[in-house]
Amino acid sequence: MATGDLQWKGDGTRIQQADQYWLNVQEMFKPGLHIVYTYAVTGYLWGREAESSQIPYICEISMNEAYRITQTHRDYDYGTAFRDPALAPRGPDMIIQPVSLVAVSTAASASFECVATGNPAPTYTIVFIDNENNRTVISPEADSRYTVTNGKVTIQYPDERNDSGTYQCIAENSFGAILGNTMHFTFGSLGSFSNVDREPVTAFSHESAQINCVPPIHKPAVTYQWLRWRTGSYVRPDLTPYIFISRNGKLYFSVVSKEDEDEYFCIVELTSNNGAAIGTNQPPSRTSRPILLNVIQQVETLWGPEIGNDFPAVFPARPVRGQNVYLECLAYGSMTIEYSWTRQLLPLPTTVKSLDHNRVLMIEGAQIEDSGTYTCHASRGSSVRVSKSLTINIEAKPFFSFPLGDQHVDIGSQLTWRCEAKALPTPTYAWYKNGVRITSVPGEITIAKNVMLINNLDPVKHNGMYQCSATNVYGEVFTEGQLRVLAFPPSFVKKPVEERMFAAIGGNATIICDPEAAPFPTFTWRKNGVDLGLNHGDTTSRVRMLQNGNLFIQNVGQGDAGAYMCSAENTYGSASSAGVLDVTSSTVINIAPQPTSVHVNNTAFLTCTASASTDIEFVQTWNYNGKSIDLKDNLHYSLGTSQNVQGLYVRLAQLKHAGDYECVVMTTMDISRATARLTVLGPPGPPAGVYADPTTITTTSMRIKWSVGALNGLPIDFYMIEGKTEKEHTWTVIIPFISDVDTIVPTSDKHNVDVPGLKSGVGYMFRVSAANSLGIGQPSKPSDIFQTLPAAPSVAPKEVGGGGGSVGDLTLTWMPLTEEEWGGSVVSYIVYWRRLGSVGDSAWARPKYDIPADVGKYVQTVGQELYYTQYEVKVQAVNSFGKGPNSTIAIVYSAEDLPIAVTTNVRAWRENCTSILVMWDPIPDEREIMRGRLMGYQVNYFERNDSEPIINSISWRTSDPQGLVIGLLPYTWYTFDVQVLNTAGMGQISEKFHQRTYQNAPILYPTEVYVHSHGVNSVLVKWRGVSTGVYEEPLQGFKIRYWLSNDDIRTAKDVVVGKVDEAVIYGLEKNNLYKLRVLGYSQGGDGNLGDTIYFTLGGMVYVDPSVSEIRASSQQIKSFFLVLVLNVVLTLVMI
Repeated sequence: MATGDLQWKGDGTRIQQADQYWLNVQEMFKPGLHIVYTYAVTGYLWGREAESSQIPYICEISMNEAYRITQTHRDYDYGTAFRDPALAPRGPDMIIQPVSLVAVSTAASASFECVATGNPAPTYTIVFIDNENNRTVISPEADSRYTVTNGKVTIQYPDERNDSGTYQCIAENSFGAILGNTMHFTFGSLGSFSNVDREPVTAFSHESAQINCVPPIHKPAVTYQWLRWRTGSYVRPDLTPYIFISRNGKLYFSVVSKEDEDEYFCIVELTSNNGAAIGTNQPPSRTSRPILLNVIQQVETLWGPEIGNDFPAVFPARPVRGQNVYLECLAYGSMTIEYSWTRQLLPLPTTVKSLDHNRVLMIEGAQIEDSGTYTCHASRGSSVRVSKSLTINIEAKPFFSFPLGDQHVDIGSQLTWRCEAKALPTPTYAWYKNGVRITSVPGEITIAKNVMLINNLDPVKHNGMYQCSATNVYGEVFTEGQLRVLAFPPSFVKKPVEERMFAAIGGNATIICDPEAAPFPTFTWRKNGVDLGLNHGDTTSRVRMLQNGNLFIQNVGQGDAGAYMCSAENTYGSASSAGVLDVTSSTVINIAPQPTSVHVNNTAFLTCTASASTDIEFVQTWNYNGKSIDLKDNLHYSLGTSQNVQGLYVRLAQLKHAGDYECVVMTTMDISRATARLTVLGPPGPPAGVYADPTTITTTSMRIKWSVGALNGLPIDFYMIEGKTEKEHTWTVIIPFISDVDTIVPTSDKHNVDVPGLKSGVGYMFRVSAANSLGIGQPSKPSDIFQTLPAAPSVAPKEVGGGGGSVGDLTLTWMPLTEEEWGGSVVSYIVYWRRLGSVGDSAWARPKYDIPADVGKYVQTVGQELYYTQYEVKVQAVNSFGKGPNSTIAIVYSAEDLPIAVTTNVRAWRENCTSILVMWDPIPDEREIMRGRLMGYQVNYFERNDSEPIINSISWRTSDPQGLVIGLLPYTWYTFDVQVLNTAGMGQISEKFHQRTYQNAPILYPTEVYVHSHGVNSVLVKWRGVSTGVYEEPLQGFKIRYWLSNDDIRTAKDVVVGKVDEAVIYGLEKNNLYKLRVLGYSQGGDGNLGDTIYFTLGGMVYVDPSVSEIRASSQQIKSFFLVLVLNVVLTLVMI
């Protein structure tokens, strides 16, 4: 790896070739992107280390920004009258981004929402972005179908032509504007299955089988289910382990038996494939025509397992971070087959779930690190075991591992701002200010990928909301931060000098002076009103002023006691604060820890400086919530100094680190303690005690209650409610946003919300997540299962249809309701039918008994005289609580009767020696004579002179009145008749017609074929002709069949000539190698093909295919001739 591929992450500067900086050449070209300083004999030089190495580090920073090292932490309250940063004014911060949405054509409305925090509260603008990147503001004034409420947009009766596209939310207040992530509003569609019957699938018993679905045209994606005709119930792989329904739509049988012979229906339902929401609770679905599985009985043998060619498979085919990724595996063979999964070199991810008899491995919310090679193991018993592997790579839409932070910086200073996103493929970056893209400005702003540098900060020019965006093929995401350029006089209002401080004789003391000021002030110290005359940066005096303005007294004596005043001054003014230092012989904590707040994953520093005589040894320890902290090899805790003040570092602070910290200083004679609270600011903790109030449960709703979890330093803004049924694997957001104030229960510490839109008689679990300005916290523990009250079914059966069956039958089919749609009690179905054209409810008929819950088919006898008659049908689900809604009315035909039509005027013409074209007069497709619909024709034929003829048949599913019969014997008389077809069977046999095939085509083929150059695009072909015998039709001429050598002969062209011995081929191209074969033809058809000849425009090429490698593309023709010459020479030498 060259060094030119490296750059500093801090400012994006590329690392140039500089051998003198590297430890050695080996270190320079080692793999890896992390440069470290490594000790050599002459000093520290560069080396490379793995990302996981734990080694000391060096921090590099520009001298222009070195002030940031000593600068105290600043928040929104810095420089304001507010003491709580959560209450201070601030710019907008997007905490809920809109989710892409797929609408179906029947949707009455569609909505999406973004939520931002800020003070003052942000206002929202929603824009539509077209393909030209033009932006149109969405508002009721622009279109009355739009309703905009804060950041929520609702579109009534969405239309694909007008509404599909990209939308973006913009949040703005007085401090600036920010862009939200774009969302895509698309329209799903689901076409219809082909109405042409599929060819039956034939399988042998005790072998494997599969049925392909061939779904209708759809977007964006579909899920699959299968239905059996004989039982009228869904295929249940959970109950039949030898059957598997793949996400590719196919129905697989590890081993098939005669019991599986049936007609199968493929059912598809519209869904999303990229995490977008489907804008309906009942996505459209379609059911295919029946597909017959024929099983041929044979003797059972023990075999397998053999993992199928289609497996292992991954869905989606190109998995993306955050999706549920499914790995499928299926083995064929005798049952019982057991499955297991492993990952090469690594354990399986902790988020995996095994589904469907371990044949499916689901990685929930897959992450980039879940990539790898996964192996499926299939075994039968302990003796037979097979395995097969699949490598998956989890790609990712960008997500920020280092988001922008807010910046509160001094006027006139320099700022380097950096963001960093992880993504696969690698992202590109862009920068925005107040929603408008910005680029480098010479001398003022420098932008290099994910790093922005601003010189000479000016509040008028530079204050505002900034964003860094990262983009790859999966989309664009934003991270935002506010820039406050500060200019104000020093103030001790929030951090005055301690009124009374203590120091021990012989010890050291530090008096902190930390006013708020911008820019950084100069300091003056006075003792008892007298200026101490101290200078910044003094490192030797016993009493000295530190770089940050603090006063340090070494080897404290009694004379150091007194009143000390710190004065701070900058260009905007000055301020002073004073306190008294008492000197004592006891050990004291001179600088005690102060209440401190820190954002999660950041570092906090708790001060604790002891003052004790240099003659006395002391020990300093820390306690956390009353328990001693073990500082040895601790990732989170370590002792250190900050700005010459000793204390405790809490690194990568987590919510669990919030609490009381006690600094303890002990000598052999006394002990001193000081305590402060550390608040870790982060998203709220999980709410507790989620449950449903039993008194509020109805058939479709219930009120859930919970207690507030840990606030983690900030007030809760809103809650998100998720739920799932007992049978579901994943959680669904039911209420994405409800304000905290709207959930408060008066005179109670509980919060509540009504959850509507639930299914009747179904058990639900709920969980609640709280959110504040830092994001959404972890969800609560799931509640117990609470069941809605049972009720009559609320949905109607779908896919109502039917038709076919035996003569006199009316067959009705529908998709049975899922168990969660029953309404809490086992359902049955009532089917209704009436002749099309009947009026009034009294015309509807129904069976005496209802149809069971797992059946989706009913057959009613209506009589043979009512063949192929149109009926209106509908289906209704019913349970013990009442009847559900009726389905939409469908038109279904009763079964067809056998046709009474007879084909007439049958005739036949000879095509060649093995085929005859049979023709007849077309039959009108009329109900009265077809007793249904014309499906096609069948031609029966047999040898006329055979005393015991074998009757053969060919059928065509077409209305064309002709068909070519092939595979006949030469010079043989055949008898033909024709029958018309419908789904009930065949009509009567027509009159017969006799015809004889021609005699044989030429048996011999031309020889002594030569090719000569002829013209700029032609060659001359010569050959020795053939003669025909008594059992062959007379020769009519010859054909030259030629094609490119690397193509299939099926692409060949023919040059047709009479009874001659030469012909010219025109239209050839340079630098191409061709093949040709010459054959004779007659009325008996094409004769046998001659030997294959290779040629170019230069003429014939001699090739021995057994030793030659032919390369004939235009780019390779020169190398081809070299290969040919070498092989010809080698052949001659070997001879």
